[in-house]
Amino acid sequence: MSPLRLLGRWTGFSGQDSVKEEEFNPRVHLNYVPPQKKITMQDLLLNQRSTASPIAGTTPFPLLSPKGVRAYRKALFQQDVLDKCASSPFPGTLVLRDAVKLSKFIRDFWTHPETMRIVSEASGVPLEVVMPTEIGHTNIQVEGTTIPEMTRNLRVEPLVEKVELSPEDRAYDPLTDKSSIIPWHYDSYPYVCVLMLSETHGMVGGETYIRKGDGEAQKVEGPQIGYAVMLQGGEVEHLAARAKGVKERISTITSYRSKRPNVYDSSYITNVRPYADLDSLYPEWAQYRLRKLRDETTHYLNKVEKGSGSAFQREELESIINQQIDYLQRTARQMVPPKYQEQIQEKYGKAAYYDAFRIWETVQSLPEFERLASSTDQNRRWMPESVYWMDLQQSIERIRMGKPPDSTSRNHPWPNSRKYYMGDELLGQGLNEVFLDWLESSGLWDLYCKR
Repeated sequence: MSPLRLLGRWTGFSGQDSVKEEEFNPRVHLNYVPPQKKITMQDLLLNQRSTASPIAGTTPFPLLSPKGVRAYRKALFQQDVLDKCASSPFPGTLVLRDAVKLSKFIRDFWTHPETMRIVSEASGVPLEVVMPTEIGHTNIQVEGTTIPEMTRNLRVEPLVEKVELSPEDRAYDPLTDKSSIIPWHYDSYPYVCVLMLSETHGMVGGETYIRKGDGEAQKVEGPQIGYAVMLQGGEVEHLAARAKGVKERISTITSYRSKRPNVYDSSYITNVRPYADLDSLYPEWAQYRLRKLRDETTHYLNKVEKGSGSAFQREELESIINQQIDYLQRTARQMVPPKYQEQIQEKYGKAAYYDAFRIWETVQSLPEFERLASSTDQNRRWMPESVYWMDLQQSIERIRMGKPPDSTSRNHPWPNSRKYYMGDELLGQGLNEVFLDWLESSGLWDLYCKR
């Protein structure tokens, strides 16, 4: 018997049988009211890329009814979901991932045509879920230091008990405090819907801040219980403030991409690899990327067939082919071998993985930086037969031609004030674990640790 089941006996926590989920019914569980405001890229003084929606995000809007909130919490707190989907990156935080594969309610809610219509309408573009593993990723702030302790404090009925705020809590400023849940970043996927499943009255923090084109931060109020916000997180840099003053904070997130053809799909899985089951993630990733490729090819073929007899557009076809080649290469590069990923994570830890950009910035200030980085790249002392060397040469050639190097990760723009190194290439591709491996081979990791 699992520790969580034993825990249920000791505390009276509802087990799987007594927290049986309901059947999703949009007439009962939805309570949609359109957002009062849609924040545009223009509002934020940001340039809109041709492949992006003009809508950067929305203010919070009602999505689930009170019955819908409780039904969703019931589905989350099934014992099977807690046993198989719970992990804890650090004390006080519980993550439930892949619950959609065990809960019919969660799957039916997020994939129902009415829900899909709502999120598409709010975003100003027809959307589809990226892949099953990105449905209903749930983050829980709750008291406790271990998974059983945190699980013991979960109830189907939302907690209303408050935590007394200290003067420091009331003065909390996520823009200067380093304790934000997630610092400034771009999302791994183009669009996200964030749904709140907890009471927020009396809560301090919990908002999202968006970086405007002039460098200023614009606050978007966090959603109330049953409310959601849409964000084009792959296009706008944003920060998630930590919530204070409440016993629990449960938010659930689903990621999307545009259904429109000829729209660039900026998705990558750098942020997901360290905690995902790669044996499950990679097949889903490959299938969704291949479906995108199929849809693009079919769209172009239909266009050509309908226009039969017109002049053949060789340049257009060549451009489409090159785009798909690049798309397939990015797809393959993101699937870092599981054993290699595991070895790197054990050696350097998750903290170094997620801190790779700051580590790179720090390393560049070391006296030996240019000599060691140049020597490693020129002599190919690291992985001499790797395909990454070909990627590096292609990027260097783009720079020579006056074009910026391609970058999967918007989090790592090349400064264009020095030589372009393999470290830039690997971080630009979102290959943080491979970057750490290269960094050690160059001797820069040891210098970083000894600085």
